[in-house]
Amino acid sequence: MQNATLPATVPAMTVEEYIAFEERAEVRHEYINGNLIPMPGTTSDHNEICFNLAAMLKGALRQLGYRIFMENVKVQVSSERDYTYPDVVVANDPRDWEGHYIVKYPLVLFEVLSKSSRLEDSSDKFIRYKNIESLQNYILVDSEKKVVEVRTKRPDGTWEAAWFVEADEGFPVPALGMELAFDDVYEGVGLG
Repeated sequence: MQNATLPATVPAMTVEEYIAFEERAEVRHEYINGNLIPMPGTTSDHNEICFNLAAMLKGALRQLGYRIFMENVKVQVSSERDYTYPDVVVANDPRDWEGHYIVKYPLVLFEVLSKSSRLEDSSDKFIRYKNIESLQNYILVDSEKKVVEVRTKRPDGTWEAAWFVEADEGFPVPALGMELAFDDVYEGVGLG
């Protein structure tokens, strides 16, 4: 399969063009309102946190019918206008088992924050993500200090946030009825 590269100026793409392009692309791109947004590489700490989260969730949830995806599976955000690559996705809707590249009904999304992604992940992405009807938790895990923000959808559709620090020892994932330990999430991460 031949790799795809972007021309110097990129015209807006249709969803179909984006999906076909992304299957051949050397670099991942998010798709926002018809425009491609290149996804930068990550640090080893960022990668370690993603792996730790996915491994813990997979181990705890595999027998319960949940599927865990990490970094390379797209989430369709709203009526086929936006597609993003969350760091870790937890899904349990059988309609998502039909496709290979796209999750449409995520239950929990994790984003691992870095200097380059902090603002985008905590504000712009959340504005889009909170419109996903199935989404119950949006969890932001800092890669530079042991701080986690857990955003939870309330029954009335509004969202509330709670922050957890290393002294708390862990943080809840309310939609899954579980708690994750800071020591496990940050295992192998070299924070100063």
